[in-house]
Amino acid sequence: MKVRFTSPKKQNPDEDGGLPVRYGPAKRAVPKWRWYILVLVISTPLLFLLWRVGAAMFFINAPGVISLEKVSINSPFPAVVERISVSPGARTAHGDLLMRLEDPVVTQRIYVLQAELEALKTGVPGAAGDSPSRAAFATVRIAEEGVRYQKGYRDSIQSLFRQGAATRAEADAAEERYRQALSALAEARASVALLQAPDLSRQESAAQRNTRIAQIEAELKGLEERKGFFSVVSPGEGRVLDVFPTEGQSVAGGTPLVLLGRPQSLKVMAYLQPRHISYAKEGEKVIVRLPGSLSVSGMVSATPEIAARIPAELAGVLAEGKQTLLVRIDLDEPLAGHLRVEGLPVSVHFGFSLRKSLQLLSGES
Repeated sequence: MKVRFTSPKKQNPDEDGGLPVRYGPAKRAVPKWRWYILVLVISTPLLFLLWRVGAAMFFINAPGVISLEKVSINSPFPAVVERISVSPGARTAHGDLLMRLEDPVVTQRIYVLQAELEALKTGVPGAAGDSPSRAAFATVRIAEEGVRYQKGYRDSIQSLFRQGAATRAEADAAEERYRQALSALAEARASVALLQAPDLSRQESAAQRNTRIAQIEAELKGLEERKGFFSVVSPGEGRVLDVFPTEGQSVAGGTPLVLLGRPQSLKVMAYLQPRHISYAKEGEKVIVRLPGSLSVSGMVSATPEIAARIPAELAGVLAEGKQTLLVRIDLDEPLAGHLRVEGLPVSVHFGFSLRKSLQLLSGES
């Protein structure tokens, strides 16, 4: 058998076995530009990635926030927060009341002196052997309760101080309050002893009572005047950023009460990657891009000296939790009022430098 690899039949695509074959009309040819668009669409993710990598090398950008100048208002002494008059976000002017503090030591002292004064004025003994005024003994009981309370408070603060949970200033303040309570108790007992003294004549007793009454009234006047200093007021125009205590809370001396921001004085804090430290030298010019397609020029005010973690709300997926350089930017012109917002996110463009970019690629500092 002979195998042929070529057919003896005439190769004619329009005939098959002598029968004509009819074909339909040819379809329209696809233009080349459509293929180019398809290739471009498919390549877009890769081109975007290459652009981001290249732009990150030559165009240095860093996320940042608007930061108002902050003023912390602290408690001048151990006190109890009696009333809070502001809330976060409120605007304040110079002299506006922020909160009112009550010094429990002064309040207790006023109460003891008023009770003693009432005892001296209404509980005057008659002939020898008369019983002393009940008010005088009530004053002693109040003072004794004050001593017990202050002693317990002092002991608890000292225990916390030994554990490292309280400061030396808090321990000293607690000790001073305890000593004031002891002094008040001693004065109350002295008043009772004066009323009970059998060996003093009525005239001598009256003279001593009058002297003591004058002393108490003078001290009460001074304490009442001191109460005016317990009103915490705003030192100037600003915005309340945070209120730390709550009403009725006891605070130690120096405890932060209110954090104010001054919209008149603001800066931009940028979070720059450490490898770009050469762009953060003092005096370097930058462009700050604000919401609403607004831009304003600025300048690095000082070489960064602090590294901080970039906030989660500003970081991307790959940058979250990384340490960055905290760069302070001073703006060349003031911002409009609606942009003076604490924590407003911005983007800081540190410019383009071919030399620095090539140094970065080559691993030089």
